[in-house]
Amino acid sequence: MKKIPTGIKSFRKLRKENYYFVDKTRMIKDFLERGSEVTLVTRPSQKK
Repeated sequence: MKKIPTGIKSFRKLRKENYYFVDKTRMIKDFLERGSEVTLVTRPSQKK
């Protein structure tokens, strides 16, 4: 079963240790095509 990568920054570790990840390449393309002045993409905060 895949794990949820809370606080992991290394893509290599995500792939090697079987974590979930989401490819947002198409989302970036959509943002650029939309032409909005401001786009805010939030993410969960990291616990230290």
